[in-house]
Amino acid sequence: MSSDPQKPFADIAARLVWHRELEGMTQQEYAERIGVKRSRLSQWEGGHHRLSLDGALALRRTFGLSLDFMFEGIDDALPMTLRRAWRDSPRVSHSR
Repeated sequence: MSSDPQKPFADIAARLVWHRELEGMTQQEYAERIGVKRSRLSQWEGGHHRLSLDGALALRRTFGLSLDFMFEGIDDALPMTLRRAWRDSPRVSHSR
């Protein structure tokens, strides 16, 4: 969990934003792809609302993102190409 009390889910938010930008998608495109409203994705990316289980499952089905990665930052279950991109990303703090 994040240390910022104003954004208790900032760590999850950072992983969402990282992946959406890696895919080169706008919030609208990404939200449509996983089947949620853009406003819901915006709340998750803002770090104020926790990613729902249904949202995490949609990310897993659509993009292969593991629940361990989304909720805990554990990248071991990611596909190798995503794991490399995550570990090479200078903007995100990692859990290894």
